[in-house]
Amino acid sequence: MSSVILNDDQDLNIVPSSRIKTYTEGLISPIRTTCPYCGVGCGVLANIDEAGVVSVTGDPDHPANFGKLCSKGSALAQTLRTERRLTQPYYQDKQRSMAEGQPTDTQPAEWEAVLDDIASRLNNTIAAHGRDSVMFYVSGQLLTEDYYVANKFIKGFIGNNNIDSNSRLCMSSAVAGHKRAFGADLVPSNYEDLESCDLLVLVGSNMAWCHPILFGRFLSVKKGDRNKKTDCD
Repeated sequence: MSSVILNDDQDLNIVPSSRIKTYTEGLISPIRTTCPYCGVGCGVLANIDEAGVVSVTGDPDHPANFGKLCSKGSALAQTLRTERRLTQPYYQDKQRSMAEGQPTDTQPAEWEAVLDDIASRLNNTIAAHGRDSVMFYVSGQLLTEDYYVANKFIKGFIGNNNIDSNSRLCMSSAVAGHKRAFGADLVPSNYEDLESCDLLVLVGSNMAWCHPILFGRFLSVKKGDRNKKTDCD
């Protein structure tokens, strides 16, 4: 999904209603929450109407996004519906397909059958190659409780420490750069610094694509001061 910046001179009403809905008095009081996608941490108002339908808008009082949302944030409510989501496991018998030289077929399956198959494969792998032959590589967008369960499973039941997360590996280059440049793994700035600087240098990052709301804040200030410049490498 591509990212879209809603500038100050654009009205939220131009966004298709399927992606975002404007808060009205007919909705129940909104719930303040945070967008889970990137590190900008945009504030979100989750609105629930009398029928239980959820819609989202940007939180105008949030200091990160001031009411704006990119296309991912504005489509958060769509992730709650099940029309385009899997609600049961689908089984791919790749070993049989490879043996027969046929394309992998995907069939709906029962949870018990899939879980029994996973447990059997893990047990067979451990029996043949030892506990250290299993590793978990987990998503960077798991909740804290999900991380706990994953760590409990690999360390307490599988019996090793072979678990890593995209939330660490994807930032490893930034950690190395911060330590070499500033002596510590931290970001030595805040969002207001981007708006007050005269020259914004971006190295190895497409900020307009990855963090459109934050980049939009700089562009909004730049529109009022043509002396501000952006340099990308």
